[in-house]
Amino acid sequence: MKRNKFKKMDNNFFQSKSIKINNPKIGVILASHLREPSNFSLKLLKKGLILLKEKKLEVHFNDKPLILDSEIRSEINKFKKIDVDVFLIVPGNWIEPPVLSHPLEEIRDENIILLGFPESLKLIKEGHFLGSNSAFTVLRNSLSQMGFKFISIQKFPYDTEAVNEIADFSRASLVSNKMRRIKIGLIGYCSMGIYTTCFDQQKIRKVFGTEIDCSADTYILYEKMKMHKKDKIITIKNNLKERCKISDSIIKNGSLEKSLRMYIALKEMISKSNWEGVTVKCQHELSTYLKCTACLPLSMLTDEGIMCTDEGDVHALLTMIIMKYLAEDSSPLYFGDMYKLDEGGFLLSHCGLSPHSCAEEGSTISLLAQDPRISKDGKNTGGVISSYKFKEGPVTIGRIENDRKGTYYFHFSKGYIRPEISAYNNFSTAFFTTKSGDQMFASNQLANHYVFIYEDIKNRILEFCKINNLRAITNNN
Repeated sequence: MKRNKFKKMDNNFFQSKSIKINNPKIGVILASHLREPSNFSLKLLKKGLILLKEKKLEVHFNDKPLILDSEIRSEINKFKKIDVDVFLIVPGNWIEPPVLSHPLEEIRDENIILLGFPESLKLIKEGHFLGSNSAFTVLRNSLSQMGFKFISIQKFPYDTEAVNEIADFSRASLVSNKMRRIKIGLIGYCSMGIYTTCFDQQKIRKVFGTEIDCSADTYILYEKMKMHKKDKIITIKNNLKERCKISDSIIKNGSLEKSLRMYIALKEMISKSNWEGVTVKCQHELSTYLKCTACLPLSMLTDEGIMCTDEGDVHALLTMIIMKYLAEDSSPLYFGDMYKLDEGGFLLSHCGLSPHSCAEEGSTISLLAQDPRISKDGKNTGGVISSYKFKEGPVTIGRIENDRKGTYYFHFSKGYIRPEISAYNNFSTAFFTTKSGDQMFASNQLANHYVFIYEDIKNRILEFCKINNLRAITNNN
């Protein structure tokens, strides 16, 4: 059914916003031997750097080959001062390995790409024998034995695969660095004994560097909900009325007003505490006692670029933020429950947390009453669910989880989403099928909650796993 009496979707509410994250910064060092020709290597490298800039990388390069280890060390320290995300190290021809390996001690724990040029019969016939490959192979083995953290690429810098790999690794490095500087909010803890939503804060700090701020509890949220004036609520309500079909029942029973008060309170808490995302324990403090689930507030916040999960699922929230950062576009994300179907494929649905940016363009988004079954007694609850038809398209789906030994896993797959009939109570529902085989995906499923994004970020997830020593579980080609 097409909407005609409601206003067209606009950026104020329905479209997923970008989280503020800069383009990856890459520091480039071209090393050459004094007696070897280097101008041609410089020409090849510059050709590749133009393509990297087109990939939205912020490239820092001094436009000349460096010969002495002191020059290389000085350049490395300049890059450290501007906080580059990746160091691209290029032996342009044969060099004595210590000229590079010793200055690289300055960045032993940084993200490094070692790029070596292969030889080419075509170039040899034109009079260009580079010698880069010899230095590259010696350095690759030596740096590995010395315990350096790096990836190696043995291609010309303008090669499409090389450009894509450098771009993906750089983005993953940026995200890895960003994760070590952010905080996420936890209001309450895990719900209903869902053990997979439990977490070890020290292990998360060790692996991801992210701080989980537990300073705000449900009581503070309650109190902040009481503080806001009616006119602010009316403004937001009118904004929703222009874009959604609102059920009379949620106006009459006060669920809409409570939900909007919660939205404003959460937004203030997030802003004050500088959180990049938040997860809320709905069951049973909000669903049963306050009689207002957090579904609509969390949906609205997610559309505004503040990643949100419910039931205190910190691992899903980390997944959501990482996937959002790894994406280049303002691609919508969804967090919800995943159900294997006997007929093949999966259903994705949730109890009401449904970002509106996942709705099919032009379709009706209905704000309806929460299902009483969600409360502790199965009778009394409140809150607002968002019911709509999902947009169809390719996605990347995944979840981060850990085991008893502290190893973190990232289970992910490329796949396809299409809208499906509501699984229950008008909850927005999608059908998902993987490209890796549904049975294989189901056998590796880590929990009930998964996250998907309307973008192919598989290669970037793989690079992120390499950088942070996560075990990648995927069988996509």
